[in-house]
Amino acid sequence: MGHEQRARVGAELVRDRVALVERIVAEVHAEVPAYRALHGSQLAEVRAIVSWLVTRSLDLWAAGADRLPPEDVERLRDIGGSRAADGRSIDAVVRAHRVGSVAAARIVAEYGSDVLDPADAFALGELWLTSIDQISESLTAGHAETARRLDADLEQARRAFLDDLLVGRQSSQGAIRDRSRTLGINPPDPGVLVVAEAGRVQQGAEPPAAAASAGTELLDRAGLALPGPLRTVRSGRAVLLVSPEDAGRLRTALAGERRRACVLGPRPLADMSAAHRLADGALGTAPPHAFGADGLLGEADACVLALLNGGPVTPAAVRRAVLGPLLDTSHAHLLETLRAFFREGAATAAAASLHVHAQTLRYRLRRVRELTGHDPYRPWPRFVLETACAIAS
Repeated sequence: MGHEQRARVGAELVRDRVALVERIVAEVHAEVPAYRALHGSQLAEVRAIVSWLVTRSLDLWAAGADRLPPEDVERLRDIGGSRAADGRSIDAVVRAHRVGSVAAARIVAEYGSDVLDPADAFALGELWLTSIDQISESLTAGHAETARRLDADLEQARRAFLDDLLVGRQSSQGAIRDRSRTLGINPPDPGVLVVAEAGRVQQGAEPPAAAASAGTELLDRAGLALPGPLRTVRSGRAVLLVSPEDAGRLRTALAGERRRACVLGPRPLADMSAAHRLADGALGTAPPHAFGADGLLGEADACVLALLNGGPVTPAAVRRAVLGPLLDTSHAHLLETLRAFFREGAATAAAASLHVHAQTLRYRLRRVRELTGHDPYRPWPRFVLETACAIAS
């Protein structure tokens, strides 16, 4: 086959580019653990890069080229720098490109197995082998250059540390301890993760720069001195890691700023990746009435939303997060009362079914609110409680 026939095969692949890109991204997602934590704008960027590289490679193959031109190498260098800036390790980035290249080669073989001759296959193989080498060198160079610049800035390094926690790259206590010592910080363990929208409720969404500014403003308002708690920006939202002791002050600041946010319960630093997916997913899926007067979601809200939307939570975790103290045998009567209230639909009917005075039942419901923080008379808290009660023990 000649260049014209290669161009026809390439054009056929480009026509199915969306499906082609999705297959490659799916393989990268399955093979590279760091890429499983990506979502939203990050995944969109991965798809855009895959689409560009595949289309560019097919064009170069059709033209008889055996390597990427300088302008593509420079673009890859910039991509490597961007990955350092958003906290992705160079090993994961390079591996993702290798996995993607193998997947792309397999797909090309599927499309052209009946028309490609050995010369075409060798030409494509030579181009991709050379390109992988260029891609690895360019990504590594760009990543290293940016990493050196970031490491020179302590605040950027602190942010990169939190970014690593959020994507699961610091998964052992030893690694966390060593990195903390190097940065001269003592992150709270357990810590409380807070994810907040950049804009105030009445202003709507703002760009990522506003999210960074929002994190600083919230810490200032809470009286938490800089550099203070770790903070970063992920998917256009401010992310803060504070101690359990400081979490209450930050909640007050968030309510005062009228920023929608999710404040989770304390958990080990090694669990922050799952925590971020839980909180970020809650902010992205919560209906407006879930936020209440203070604009905040808590652990129970986030767990119920994750259960409804296929997030990283188990039914047992939802029951613990929502019902908490009610699962203790000493409060079994309160849980029974709550279930009767949901079953009957009214306090008087529930009291009758339990053979207690209506005032006794109302008192028990007040105790439910005090112990769980959820008022069974209000729509969203009632939904959260009822969902947890519906889960089999």
